[in-house]
Amino acid sequence: MKNKYYQYFVEGEDEKKLLNTLKNQLRVIQPGKVQKLNVVESKISTNIIRTLKQGTIVILVFDTDTNNTDILNWNIKKLNDSHVISKVITVPQVKNLEDELLRSCNIKDIKDLLNSRSKKEYKSDLIRVTNLDAKLIEHRFDISLFWNKQPGIPYQHIINGSAEIKI
Repeated sequence: MKNKYYQYFVEGEDEKKLLNTLKNQLRVIQPGKVQKLNVVESKISTNIIRTLKQGTIVILVFDTDTNNTDILNWNIKKLNDSHVISKVITVPQVKNLEDELLRSCNIKDIKDLLNSRSKKEYKSDLIRVTNLDAKLIEHRFDISLFWNKQPGIPYQHIINGSAEIKI
């Protein structure tokens, strides 16, 4: 199947920015459309599924720092039940994006990635930065260390499928 369509659903603007950098500049994940939708807190609508091409592979990227998986489980089932979607890949961020970046970059504090003044400013700095790829390279970002952990309770039943999208 040469023409695979990938649709990423990510929690926030910071994940969207990072995924676009990973697929476009660094070319370490499969190319595809990145859309903001917190799949742990919001149900995927039938209208969103209708916009997907036949055979689309859906990738759900989500934080595991909350204790409720009901909506996530509902979304996975709804997507798996759709005849349009060929596969659903789950990518849990243990515990969140900041923790994933700390594990995969040579930094001790998330502020160090972009020389942010505070953890709060880091998020807005990440969204605004124009050379995120250079910053990741500068801090020795390693895709093999990114998204490589299996989540704990209550997400232990969710398989980390990140290896399927990494190039």
